Amino acid sequence: MGEFTTRHATQIHSVFDDSYNKYVRPFALTNISIELVLFSIDELDVKRQTMSSSGWLTVTWDDPRLTWNASAYGGIEYIYTKQDKIWCPELIIDNSVEGIKPIGDKDLYFKVKHTGEVRWDPPGRYITHCEFDVTYFPFDYQKCSIEIVSFGFSKEVVTLKNSRDTINIEDYQDHGGWVLHSTRTENHVLVENGEEFSMLEFQMIFERRPGYYITNIIYPVILVSLLTNLVFLLPADSGEKISYILTVLLAQAVLLTLIGNSMPTTSKKAPLIEVYVSFVLMLAALSIVITILNLRLHLRADQSAVPKWLKFFTLKVLLRISCRSSRVEDYVVSNEVSNEGTAEYHFLNRMSATRPQVPIRKDRVFPFHCKEVSALLDLFFFHLFNIIMFIMTMVLVIILSVSDGPPTKTTHSE
Repeated sequence: MGEFTTRHATQIHSVFDDSYNKYVRPFALTNISIELVLFSIDELDVKRQTMSSSGWLTVTWDDPRLTWNASAYGGIEYIYTKQDKIWCPELIIDNSVEGIKPIGDKDLYFKVKHTGEVRWDPPGRYITHCEFDVTYFPFDYQKCSIEIVSFGFSKEVVTLKNSRDTINIEDYQDHGGWVLHSTRTENHVLVENGEEFSMLEFQMIFERRPGYYITNIIYPVILVSLLTNLVFLLPADSGEKISYILTVLLAQAVLLTLIGNSMPTTSKKAPLIEVYVSFVLMLAALSIVITILNLRLHLRADQSAVPKWLKFFTLKVLLRISCRSSRVEDYVVSNEVSNEGTAEYHFLNRMSATRPQVPIRKDRVFPFHCKEVSALLDLFFFHLFNIIMFIMTMVLVIILSVSDGPPTKTTHSE
């Protein structure tokens, strides 16, 4: 390259100003090469389903009218001009959510080489629509894209081509909540009103960093869900069973609200963690019903009035689960011996001597009182709910950890 002089540069501009028509495209079919240089991902808003990114586009094309002999103009190989001086493609971001308008600014410079190659580098902050699939939250992958199309020119006169198969991430800065897993560039054809338009899609695959959500969502959800079963271990005489399970139920409802507030307001796909909390919430509500009915049985005035179906269930199921003997004679003898030296035994004897009571019938077929059946029911539901909760939690953890993966290549909808 020779020595630059303003006289030679002015002569080059003067030649173009006199003979150049900026409204005429260079060729019958003009090929536009585009490369996306990504600086950063500012935000992935799951609630609004948008992606905010920063970078610039490197757009190049050939225009044979913008050529000159470099040696005849002091060795000048390139000059700079602006958008209102030469022809340029009309490019827009098709999936923008903050107004669709042509890319670029009239104050941006174009670099024109003596071979006729034009280079345009419009920077920008792109806020685009991104449909999130939060089924496997927080171990999910998301695919977002920036779609560039030229609606001013149909495919027959202007074709957009990718300069490279991936996005340029040499200057990319890592995001605190997401890992940029991979990128790719795809060519598509967009059909509008019978006309075909060339389109480039710059795809980005993101992997969520789950550490924050494991600590603040997954761990509390599983911990609170396990507390539900402890209501069946509380003694009925403590008077705290109902207040305890109601507190656990409210805690689960708060967690479900927090998860719902951070998820997109869509009914297409629900996160598994939300389904899990909803099911645990249903179990907590069911445990309230069971606890109330069991308390009624425990506080029944006639302790020998155990329903027939409950007698059958006790003999066939509850006694076996609690490893108690089902032989009536063994129970009567062991019960009398075990209670004979207790304070409660002597207290009941004194009370029976001072005031008349309804005699407790000794049913030798079923000698268990309502309080004892109530305790056996608590033990049964404690084990049952533990099994259900363990299976649900293990299924949730396994599905979240192994099911999701990077989205596969899909065909763009036209």
